[in-house]
Amino acid sequence: MLKNEPASSATYGEVEIEYEVMPGWNEDISKVKSFEELPPNCKSFVLRIEELVGVPIKWIGVGAGRDDIIQRF
Repeated sequence: MLKNEPASSATYGEVEIEYEVMPGWNEDISKVKSFEELPPNCKSFVLRIEELVGVPIKWIGVGAGRDDIIQRF
């Protein structure tokens, strides 16, 4: 596991990629205004990313617009 950016690009040749498959969602989330309104699979995705990176996710984009963001916490 890499903890920092490698000093040499050759190090990337030694990296083994791990994939995790999660269920997606088809619901339109562009009108969602809170984390609680997100589809269950979307919430699970956000929580799993938090777990993997060890950092709370405060902002979640729900559309293409600059203001299409919901805020947690």
